[in-house]
Amino acid sequence: MFRKFLAMSAALMLLTGCSNPLENTSSEEPETTTAPPTTTQLITEPPTLPKSMIYFRMGEDESAEPFLTSDHIVDCSMEILPSDSGESTYVVDIFFDDEGKEIFAKATQEAIDNGSMISTWYNQHLISVATVDEVIDEGAAVIAGTDMREASKIAGWIYECIEKPEDNNSNEGE
Repeated sequence: MFRKFLAMSAALMLLTGCSNPLENTSSEEPETTTAPPTTTQLITEPPTLPKSMIYFRMGEDESAEPFLTSDHIVDCSMEILPSDSGESTYVVDIFFDDEGKEIFAKATQEAIDNGSMISTWYNQHLISVATVDEVIDEGAAVIAGTDMREASKIAGWIYECIEKPEDNNSNEGE
């Protein structure tokens, strides 16, 4: 951690033109400051980062065209399923809007017909690959086979990508 901090500090000094604070720079010249410029400078907004997305693709190839994105996910949650053996299973539930429900149902049928798998991606990172045994037409998908840490991480990524409604300052329940 300290090495990363030291490397980042050195890079920042190099990029900003600062000298090494450990270097002995005893010069006889007095340091002068300049008056701020009198011209108005336009301040531009920093570029925004691209929105994080969840992608669903046929197969495991990142270059495959996504058939569904997080634009059609309305909610997600992590669920703990107890088993008879006493060990819990952790799953991530993904809920689609009406259009996403239709798209996912068609894609699962296509996956069954072609013997394909469906992969889920967070930006360029593969989250899961699943074999589809039956058409999923209820408007929800499940990512299973994860431990608690992985399930919570995946649910967090998906939730990050969901378009949230604007806060309209209404106080529900009051």
